[in-house]
Amino acid sequence: MSAAADDRKSSVEGTPMGGGPVKGAAEITGGYLNYTFIVLNLILSWFGFFLVLCSLSALQNQINKHQDIQTSVNDFYVSQTRGPDDFHAYAVNAGYPALPPGRLLRFEWFVFFLTLVTLSIVNLALIGRITRQTRSMMVGYMAVNLALAIYSTNRIYDLSHFSGHGKYYHSARATFTGFIFLDIGFFGLIYLLGLEF
Repeated sequence: MSAAADDRKSSVEGTPMGGGPVKGAAEITGGYLNYTFIVLNLILSWFGFFLVLCSLSALQNQINKHQDIQTSVNDFYVSQTRGPDDFHAYAVNAGYPALPPGRLLRFEWFVFFLTLVTLSIVNLALIGRITRQTRSMMVGYMAVNLALAIYSTNRIYDLSHFSGHGKYYHSARATFTGFIFLDIGFFGLIYLLGLEF
């Protein structure tokens, strides 16, 4: 081999498609401190995601146990005396008195699965070291998801006061806590990934 071929080979080795030296994930995301905060917010978001999964499932189970009760507005007023386990008030408090109780958490489940997609995109971008190329897409997904998660947080908080004891209350409060973790994590990720680096 000639000296020119050796020089060309050494300048291409270790570079992505010959476009410069390979950079680590910390260098791509603005330094090790910024990368550490991104990872911490990502961990917080995943923790909130799994907390929402467990507690929202338990809350859905509590509501489905009482799905056999009729949920029309007229029945709600007649059944005020049935006790704290009556889920007629749940539909009225949610603003959807015509829905059966088992369908009231559909929006929260939608936000949950959108969160799964969003967190997966962020993880893949960090692992694939393409955060600069996908920054606007990630921030856009997270902004939409943050707005929906804040709405779900408020809705679950309001509905958690329907019954002040038992498994329903604890499931609702844990779901509320999980959505709070998601809100904080997404806000931090939007800020950190939106920085110019």
